[in-house]
Amino acid sequence: MGTVYLAQHPRLPRQVALKLLNREVSADPELRRRFEQEANVVARLDHPGIVGIHDRGTHDGHLWIAMQYIHGSDAARLTPREVPIDRALRIVAETGAALDYAHSRGVLHRDIKPANILLAAPDTGRAERAVLTDFGIARLLDSNTQLTSSGTFHATLAYASPEQLSGEKVDHRSDQYSLACTLFTLLAGHPPFAATNPGQVVAGHISKPVPRLSAVRPDAPPMLDEVIFRAMAKRPEERFGSCREFTSAAWEARHGRPAPARTAVAPVRVAATAVNQQGQSQSPHGRDQSPRGQGQSTHGQGQSPHGQGQSTHGQAPHGQSQATATPVAAHTPAPMRAPQTDRRTPSGRGTALAACVLALLFGCWAAWVVAYPRAHVVRVVLRYRDLDIAPYAAGGAAAAGAAFLLIGGAVLLLARKRFGRAMVVLGSAGFLVSLVPVRFHYDSPDGTTGLSMVAGLVLLVLTLLLTLSTPTARWLRGGGSTHR
Repeated sequence: MGTVYLAQHPRLPRQVALKLLNREVSADPELRRRFEQEANVVARLDHPGIVGIHDRGTHDGHLWIAMQYIHGSDAARLTPREVPIDRALRIVAETGAALDYAHSRGVLHRDIKPANILLAAPDTGRAERAVLTDFGIARLLDSNTQLTSSGTFHATLAYASPEQLSGEKVDHRSDQYSLACTLFTLLAGHPPFAATNPGQVVAGHISKPVPRLSAVRPDAPPMLDEVIFRAMAKRPEERFGSCREFTSAAWEARHGRPAPARTAVAPVRVAATAVNQQGQSQSPHGRDQSPRGQGQSTHGQGQSPHGQGQSTHGQAPHGQSQATATPVAAHTPAPMRAPQTDRRTPSGRGTALAACVLALLFGCWAAWVVAYPRAHVVRVVLRYRDLDIAPYAAGGAAAAGAAFLLIGGAVLLLARKRFGRAMVVLGSAGFLVSLVPVRFHYDSPDGTTGLSMVAGLVLLVLTLLLTLSTPTARWLRGGGSTHR
């Protein structure tokens, strides 16, 4: 189909990726027209997560494409089943952001797979980043089955959506399906429906349930299985609304909290331009240059320029240079990082326990205040039959109810926290009400009523302060656990 050369720009000190298509492709008028049309569409995509097509033309009977060069490797070369989950989620998140951008411009990729995700090698002050490649080129080549090499179509089948395989209309959710297959492959070491028989692969995508990732990766949380199940739903309308939504849900399933905020591009339903690729991906990427006329041919072995192995140097055919695009490296997408842990904060458990103890003491004291004077009242009533005992009965009933609420609330404060807290507050208020009839209608024989009231008020204030304090409220909200 073509050969990719790692070439040196004839006038600028930078390397480019130059892909020369085979003569049989270049000589077909229909393929040439589609090539030019799709190249023009993809050239409008300007995103740091997408390998740019900067120029294209003809040289010595060959169609050529000048692309951005990415030094690094691709996701297909990662060690199977040894990719950390966070790294795989970051790669998929950055790829998903690039896809959402392309979808918002009316462009579908249709061949998302690890081999089409380049991993730019870490550089000074810059971490590894994922860059999506091969927009629009592979579909052109694979549209003619005679140009499809053996094995290439099988590899595409492993990541194709059910609607692609059944010939139905596809939209941006088809790319999301393939992206979920890619995430599964990065972590499991094989595609979701791995089989040597293409028919079995197709049947898996169309009718079989998605296997659980956690069955082959014990460190993968079960919630991540559910996210992948939804992104790989057989019906597109049951999937996430965007790739960003899918990757955010995957991150939250892993870490139990939303992903860090990122600038998202809202996807649109693609109606016109569907850029396809289902074939061999030589991962071209480089800088633009404008070959015109006869010039020096590139030399060296054709290779997929991922920065692996020795570089093949050459010069692109001579000609006037078109406007040079700003290097993609100048703008690096923020990688998905685990949320920073919060500093240790007081849990409020000690305050809640202190409130529990005080409420228990307060309740016992309230019960004693009710019981001791009432015993004396009984003796008085027995001597003075005409004594009005209504105030004593009212005060006693209120104090008894308050004591019950306080003691019960103290116990429930450890089991049913919010309910126990409410009981303590109500018991304290009830006891305060019960003091009124006791104070104005009865004085104890030893003159201790005033002292008891003072002690009760002190316990009342302390109990309410501790029960309603902010640390206790934090403990109630946090379920009694220590937050970090």
